[in-house]
Amino acid sequence: MLISVLRSLCLVCLSIPLCFVAIRGDSSEAVRFRTHTINASSELAACAAIDVNEDGKLDIVCGGFWYEAPRWKKHFLREVQVIRGRYDDYSHLPIDVNGDGRVDYVSANYRSKSIYWVENTGAEATPWKKHVVDEPGPSETAILVDVDGDGRDDVLPNGRDFMAWWEVRAPSEPNGVPKWSRHDLPKEAAGHGVGFGDLNGDGRGDIVGPRGWLEAPEDRRSDRWVFHREFSLDSDCSIPALVADVDRDGDNDIVWGRGHKIGLYWLEQQQADGGRQWERHAIDTEWSQAHSIRWADINGDGHGDLVAGKRYLGHDGKDPGAYDPLVAYWYEFDTNVRGWNRHAISVGERVGFGLDPKVIDIDGDGDIDVLAADKSGVYLCENLLKQASTTKSGSDVSPVQYDNHQQVMVYKDETGQDLPVKTPADLATRRQHILQGMQEAMGPLPGPSRRVALNVEVIEEVETESYTRRRITFVAEPSDRVPAYVLIPTNLKERAAAMLCLHQTTGIGKGEPVGLGGKPTLHYAHELAERGFVCIVPDYPSFGDYDFDFKTQGKHYDSGSMKAIWNNLRAVDLLESLPEVNSDRIGCIGHSLGGHNSLFTAAFDQRLKAVVTSCGFTAFHHYYGGRLGGWTSDRYMPRIRDLYKNDPDQVPFDFYEVLAAICPRAIYINAPLHDSNFDVTGVRKVVEGVGKAYDLNNVRDKLTVEYPDSQHDFPDAVRHAAYDWLKAELK
Repeated sequence: MLISVLRSLCLVCLSIPLCFVAIRGDSSEAVRFRTHTINASSELAACAAIDVNEDGKLDIVCGGFWYEAPRWKKHFLREVQVIRGRYDDYSHLPIDVNGDGRVDYVSANYRSKSIYWVENTGAEATPWKKHVVDEPGPSETAILVDVDGDGRDDVLPNGRDFMAWWEVRAPSEPNGVPKWSRHDLPKEAAGHGVGFGDLNGDGRGDIVGPRGWLEAPEDRRSDRWVFHREFSLDSDCSIPALVADVDRDGDNDIVWGRGHKIGLYWLEQQQADGGRQWERHAIDTEWSQAHSIRWADINGDGHGDLVAGKRYLGHDGKDPGAYDPLVAYWYEFDTNVRGWNRHAISVGERVGFGLDPKVIDIDGDGDIDVLAADKSGVYLCENLLKQASTTKSGSDVSPVQYDNHQQVMVYKDETGQDLPVKTPADLATRRQHILQGMQEAMGPLPGPSRRVALNVEVIEEVETESYTRRRITFVAEPSDRVPAYVLIPTNLKERAAAMLCLHQTTGIGKGEPVGLGGKPTLHYAHELAERGFVCIVPDYPSFGDYDFDFKTQGKHYDSGSMKAIWNNLRAVDLLESLPEVNSDRIGCIGHSLGGHNSLFTAAFDQRLKAVVTSCGFTAFHHYYGGRLGGWTSDRYMPRIRDLYKNDPDQVPFDFYEVLAAICPRAIYINAPLHDSNFDVTGVRKVVEGVGKAYDLNNVRDKLTVEYPDSQHDFPDAVRHAAYDWLKAELK
């Protein structure tokens, strides 16, 4: 079976202790979790907490088995159908369907296109019987909500091609048949992602879809639901999208994750100009496949928190970051700074948030636990809030050290032994170690708590023949505004590809009527905007109009490089917030300083699908021995100067690794033959070494190199070839 093959191929990486950017929490872990392995060999992706044997304790039900509390003894429950390699059991929605006092569960499924309920006949009377309710079409899963406000839960599936909800009435006589009623809804709301909650404050629960929301009428069963195309979530929106008053201002907001790509986000509901407006904010973009998220009070302070975790191989390894280690976190919104504090639930273990995890006080001790099932197994993450505990959190992991940073086809196992990289999962393990090494040199990447509202201010707006150019500032973190330019092409007919452009912005208003940058050949934001790309051009700290004192303003950073990387990540957040931008089509381009910062940024930010670096290996030798010592100044990487000057061979990362951390995404390299800043043979060696990683992923064609007969420049022919390449990669 495909599931078993993938598990045997990739699960080995989940047992390796990993040290990587996403491990850090943002503050001391006031709440810790202890992971209990219920069944490491289970491959089902939905679970529920049900008192099966009626002893007053909640047991765990997952697919074909139930696990008896408190020791979680495994018992047979039923046979689960497998369709084209997937178990047909996409949700476990606990509800007493037939009114006999026992909790049954409902499942909405993709490959069988069915909704069915599984009858709880008790601990001894197995197998439990499956009853098909309807076959409306493919459903990723479903949620249990009171759609009609009658006090009883209803079933709201996430239909791919349909939009409807089902209510159930228990039979009036013993052994009778439950009555299911289907209620169709406007199809505009259908798509990957569904949520439920009161958005307009009328006391009725509305329905959220990826392209807008359905307003609930007074009579939810008979009257017309009105679709409002007021916002657009991502095409792979989590199930559910959460409706909650995140900022506690009296109206409900929307929280969602990207189920098959990178990131967690929230839409802030605002009132302006006599109507609703929605502002998009990023929460966390360091991990992928947040397919199922939950809202619960984890720390017992009376306020809801976001609970989210990575799905395990949702598309069998085809999603960005699919092979990265599994993580699960809870996020606490801080109303003072309007940012999110991230706390570990499980990091680098086998806990995968499949299609229907649960947040529930399963052990009855008064705090909320996390129950998760995926193709990586069934696990209970016990909340230790009510207990004294010395259990280490996922943030207490030691760094993983490598002697040879130029050999990227090697990774270390849990014992520290070097093993050959043979699978994408092995390479993903090495990537996490690479990011940790980069942070040893640059300092840690900030966490979600510093990801406050962007609060964009437009200073000037100029219309050109091809695009609108806005001079702006945006908030990268509390007390810091970044100067930048945003270029938006005119006459866009649909959401466009976008580029993070890393070059100087000092040319504007200083005798250069078009373009950006100090030299005509560096006007790539201007040239890309003319070709239909939305572009953002942030200044590097202390360059251009960006006054930045690294010794005072940079107190949260160990290097200017990390500060620039963080600003660049926030610039990508800004691009994603623009209605003109397709968030699945974002790239990065840079020359010289911008060239290697484009690589550094892409290494950390997997939202960047394609990267162009021109003369981006400028610092390749400068890190070693401090040659051209400006590269170890406070503007760049003073930690190298301070920590590694006496032993440069111990610098904890190399450009081989930076490119390997970007693999399998696309990279275009401009490496001039006569650039005095680096030896082009070094570039050839890097490409040769990293090419093996691209070969492993069967994407060697995504690693492109040009060697123009020029000096430290980005020649016209190469630059225009790079634009054509970007158009193809970001289509």
